[in-house]
Amino acid sequence: MSATTAKIPEYIYISSNKRVRLILVDKSDGLIKVAGDVKSKSRPNIFHHARIEISKNGCVHFSCSCEAGAHGYLCHHIMELYNLFRKNAKNLLSQRRRD
Repeated sequence: MSATTAKIPEYIYISSNKRVRLILVDKSDGLIKVAGDVKSKSRPNIFHHARIEISKNGCVHFSCSCEAGAHGYLCHHIMELYNLFRKNAKNLLSQRRRD
């Protein structure tokens, strides 16, 4: 058996408390996509992958790899990802356009 290694994502932004790590911020065709890893509060070494899509008409779709997210519920991981994005949206969106 050969050992497989998981690909470690390159984070574009990490929150000051190191709980939220952004992987993707993209705006195209009026759709904003945000993805990142958010630290679990109940399990200290676990990060959950969260994704948010915001359409130009304000409709929001989200998903998270946590137990609540698996059932379609809004969890604190989504809220933390969204709050970090909103707080830094101007810089993050302008940074992505320059790339």
